[in-house]
Amino acid sequence: MKKQELNNSTVLLSGTISGLKRSRRSHDFVLTEVQQQQVGATAIAASALGMGATGIGLIGMAGNSDEEADWVEFELDGKQMKGWLWMMPMRNGDNVEVVAEPMGNNRYVVYAVKRDGDDLLAVYPHATAGRKVHYRRSVKVWIGFSSVVYLLLLLMTVLQEGWGAFLDQNEQIVLLSGTPLWIVVSGLMAFRISRKFMGFVKIAETIFKAFGWSDIENIDLRRTSREHRRENKLPNFGNLYFRYK
Repeated sequence: MKKQELNNSTVLLSGTISGLKRSRRSHDFVLTEVQQQQVGATAIAASALGMGATGIGLIGMAGNSDEEADWVEFELDGKQMKGWLWMMPMRNGDNVEVVAEPMGNNRYVVYAVKRDGDDLLAVYPHATAGRKVHYRRSVKVWIGFSSVVYLLLLLMTVLQEGWGAFLDQNEQIVLLSGTPLWIVVSGLMAFRISRKFMGFVKIAETIFKAFGWSDIENIDLRRTSREHRRENKLPNFGNLYFRYK
């Protein structure tokens, strides 16, 4: 097995999977804003192993952000591997590359597994894009959400008061002053929500860097999976596991 040291404690390993155990479990992967500012490979590794999961929390106003993912345990040429992956399509006997964090005593926590031959890729939940992709997505969501909400408010005004409401001078002042205010408020909301996912972006870029990929800030695993779908028509491909070439 080869081992490539990186600038942080994350390593790239290669070998053959054996003794694979996989279970589908419910878990909260959304990180609190405090942990996002402090998150690193070791912090996520500790959470994955249940060694102080104090940074796992709820997102914004969501009451419960639990979701399903695969908890995996396997050996890679004798080394013990454990961790959370969104979905693990690999099997015993597969030759793979693994991005992992050393935890001592020949134990590692897994961030990503890529299979040789077809480049199928399993990653930590939500760790699918670099920061520039994340920013572009956030802007698109903000524009779409704020536009829909604003149009609904206008529709409610029409239904309650009729089209004549827009001819009223006071109503026009409210609309003219309310538009920039809503842009600012919705923009701040979108910014805060976007920041709550930056922990996943950092994990994704750690994975991409470990594999030695270039331009990691612009990598979008969902897009590359669509471009290299090949014969794979399964609905989870491109959503829960991916391909990158």
